[in-house]
Formats: sequence, C-alpha cells, structure tokens
Amino acid sequence: MSSGTMLIIIFAIMLITMFMGTPVFTAMGFTAIVVTLIWMRPDLLSRFGKTAYTQGTGFNQVIAPMFILMSEFLSQGHIAEDIYAVLNKGVGKLRGGLAIATTVTCTVFAALCGSSPATAASIGRISIAEMEKRGYDPGFAVGTVAAGGTLGIMIPPSITFCLFGMLTETSIVRLFMAGIVPGLVLSLIIIIYIIIVGAVKPSMVGADRKAGREMTSEEAREIVATAKAMANAESGVVEQPGESLAVKTKGPNFLTILPALILIVVVLGSMYTGLATPIEAAGYGVLGSLLIVLIGRRMTKKIFSTAMLNTARTGTMMVFLMICGNCMSYCISYLGIADTIATTLTQSGLSKAALIILVYVLWFVLGCLMDPASMLILTVPFLWQTLMSFGCDPLWVGVVSVLAAQIAMITPPVGMNLFVLKANSDVPMGKIIKGCWPFVGVMFFGLLILTLFPVLSTWLPNLIYNTAG
Repeated sequence: MSSGTMLIIIFAIMLITMFMGTPVFTAMGFTAIVVTLIWMRPDLLSRFGKTAYTQGTGFNQVIAPMFILMSEFLSQGHIAEDIYAVLNKGVGKLRGGLAIATTVTCTVFAALCGSSPATAASIGRISIAEMEKRGYDPGFAVGTVAAGGTLGIMIPPSITFCLFGMLTETSIVRLFMAGIVPGLVLSLIIIIYIIIVGAVKPSMVGADRKAGREMTSEEAREIVATAKAMANAESGVVEQPGESLAVKTKGPNFLTILPALILIVVVLGSMYTGLATPIEAAGYGVLGSLLIVLIGRRMTKKIFSTAMLNTARTGTMMVFLMICGNCMSYCISYLGIADTIATTLTQSGLSKAALIILVYVLWFVLGCLMDPASMLILTVPFLWQTLMSFGCDPLWVGVVSVLAAQIAMITPPVGMNLFVLKANSDVPMGKIIKGCWPFVGVMFFGLLILTLFPVLSTWLPNLIYNTAG
C-alpha cells in the first residue's frame, strides 16, 4: 500500500473518531494503536508506554502549564479591565477609539496571557457591551475583540509556540522573539482597518458621537465601575459599606497597570537576555501574577481555586496531546510516510509557493475543526521535513502556522473564539459571524505580508543572537 493511501486512511480513522465526540488526543491515540496493529508489529505498542512516561515526566512539560497558570491569575483577577480603562483615556478622542483601545488592550494582555480564548474572553467581557452602549455596530464590536483576541497565541509568551518548539526541537526563546514583530504588525493592521472603517462608514463606530468626544472621564469611570462590579459578582467580594465615594469613582491610572507591564519585561527580558530559561521565566510569571492579584486585594478563595482547576484541566489536556501526538509521529515515521511525502514533493517540481498554499489550506481546514495545539501536533510531524527540504526557515514556519491557527479561530461558522465571545456577550451568533468576516480578511492580509516578507519573523531573533555572538 502506498504512503499516500495510508495517510488518507489514517486521517479518515482519526476524523471519524473525532466526529463521534471523543477528544482530539483520544482520537490521535486510538488511531496510533489501530495503525500499529494493522501496518506495524503489535509488540511496538510497548513503545507508547515509554513515550507516555517520557513526555509525562519531561521537565519541558512544565513550561506551558505555568504560563497557563500565569494567564489564569491575571484573567481571573480582572487585570485586563484596568488595562482597557487606562488605554481608553489615551485613545478615546479618536473616532473608533473604543475599538482601538480594545485592540491595544488585547495586544498588551496577550503579552501577559499566551492564550487566545482567555484574551478574547477577558477583553470581550467588558469591551463589547461598552462599544454597543456607545453606538458601535454589534458585529463590528465582536469582530474587533475576536481578531484582537487571536494575538494571545502570537505575542509571547505564547503557549502554542511552546508546543511548536517541543515538537520541532526549535528554540522556544527564539520562537518567542520571532512572534513579537508579526504580533505588533497584526495589531497595527487591525487598528488601521478600524480607522478606515471609522472614516468611510462612521455609523459602524457610533455615528451619533462626534469625533473628538469618544469618551469622557466620567464614562471611563463608568467602565471601571462596571468592570469592578462584574469582578466582585464573579469573585464573591463584598464591598465595604464605609468605602469612600472618591475611591469608588476614581478610575485606574498608569500606576495601576505598571506592575503588569513590569511583569512583561521581567518574563520576556529574563529569557531574551539569557538570565533565565523558559521554565524559570514561566515561574517568575506565575509568582509575579500572583503577587499582582494579591497586592490588588482581588485574590479570593474562588479565584484561586478556579485558576488552579482551569490550569489543571488545560495542562493535563496538553500533556495528553503531546503523548498521543508523539505516538502518531512515531507511526508516521516508522511507516516512512514523512520521508515519502518530502521526497515526492521535492521531485515533483512543485514550487515553494504552491507548497505553502497547500499547507495553508490544510491548516485552515483543520484549524476550524480543532484547537491550535491539536492542529500543530497533528500536522507538524509529517509536514516539517517537507517544509525544511524546500528551504523554509523554522522560525518563519512557526509564525505562519500560528497565524493560520489565529485565522481559523475566528473563521465562521466553527471558529473557537466565536463561541467564546457568544458566551461573553448578548450578540446573536448571526451578527457575530457577519462581524468577523471582514476581520478574517484583515488577518489574511497580515498572512500575505508575513509570507512575502519572512524577514519580519526572523529579523529580531537573528539580530539579538548575532549581536550576542
């Protein structure tokens, strides 16, 4: 049987298992067992046990859960609301200022979070309602948060980059560096689009409000008060009756969000300067985020237990994904499928551009069906060798694969962030889908730029390492 036929059968088994309602890692593990029994020796099943032990006890497996815990503390502690309110004061006078502030907040929070759904949920929880209140089109408001939320897996510290680095043995620190410029470029593209929409179709950003008066200080305080009320309701915090009115109405300022900004510098700076490994930097992030929430007097028993429980759930899922993904990789390698694909495509005369387009299509389709981590674990093992044989830069591959996952996460009708935002807003799903389509186009434009100019992904890590060398 040819390698192509085996690959089709492997994907068919896995997709059928997924559509039966099983988790992605279960589908991958079951498929690996079936493949071993059909085309390999049954005694090789014992290797899966060794793989599980190696992956489950590997020290690098600590990185992703620790960054997840860091994001959980900050998300549950409602740090995003403070960042949002402060940034509103800076850009509120621009037409579309709330949408711009939302995008910038997503950019900043992405550097603290590393998760796209968590970023979208944290920012969308308050920004969508405020944009609607000020006359924004509901679909446009949701689309802004959906697109900005995807930056959570591009701007470091990205959990997805951690997985990509472990899968391909690429430096996680270099991957983090490679994601900075593309993340900022994508954020800028989204902001430019918002400004264009505000100029061409003012009704989308509240036409009844004059340019130059997007938000007053009283309105900014109202946002903060609403955010605090939501935080108190979720966390079970009871406001003291003797608290003065001045404290209640005084909104957060730059000093309020300064600790979060310092945490970004500490976590990323310690890795980039070589003062800490990614594991140590993740530890600094957990400790720093815990201190920020404690000092801000926002930590409650409910917040702590929720953060720990969510981390345990997500972290466990990712460990099982790595275990089952490695079992699938072993089967593909044993059967020579990856080698055959690389050799066939190299000798077929297929151009590099055509190969990249085919890979993008595969990522888009699978990204609409599963989360980014599952998509990468499933596809990278048999695509990696082919992409390298065509001369693709490893860092660039990491960046565009993450961006492809970003686009898939907001692509209707099954993008993950669409359901996250539906759960955090009252906007009908029809309007959410309609509002996200233009931002899908914006993200495609960003992918085109990164494809035509790979140097945007490789310039910063090469500069830092060449300078250090």
